[in-house]
Amino acid sequence: MPDKVTPLRTAPRLGTFNGFGRTMLGKTRVDADGACFATRWFTMVMLPIWPLGRYYLKEGETVHVDGRRGASSSTTEYAFLGQAELRGSEILRTYLFCWVVVPVVILGPVTVMCINDKGFSRDHGLLFIALLFGLPIVGMIVVAWLLVLHAKVLAPLREPQWVESAPARRRA
Repeated sequence: MPDKVTPLRTAPRLGTFNGFGRTMLGKTRVDADGACFATRWFTMVMLPIWPLGRYYLKEGETVHVDGRRGASSSTTEYAFLGQAELRGSEILRTYLFCWVVVPVVILGPVTVMCINDKGFSRDHGLLFIALLFGLPIVGMIVVAWLLVLHAKVLAPLREPQWVESAPARRRA
């Protein structure tokens, strides 16, 4: 079933500072026109808090800029084509991925290791430290792989159905 999309008059505002702000998450697979649906979220510490709207858009180039003292920033260009209704399944999928899958994959093995660390850390100190720092790195690689797999194969492919916005009412 296609998603109804209404044309936009102005693009929504995006931007985060230290993980707080508005960003696009939960993208669908790119269609034949090179566009996809994505949800605009209010985020805190880069975690999705509240969905603000769903849009049909084309994702442009991401530009990385090195700042002072090792800081850096990145900006992704979007061409907003239209607005669609929020989808509960996409909201739930984004919450589950960001609040459950990522923490479990990255922090789960470290937590289990730290709970059972008494004998292991004493007998194999260097291995314990290597695993303590290495497992989160492996977890981040797994999360990055999941994101790529999701974008290429697992994300649903949604088709837009363009509808005209409701005409303005005339005052008599």
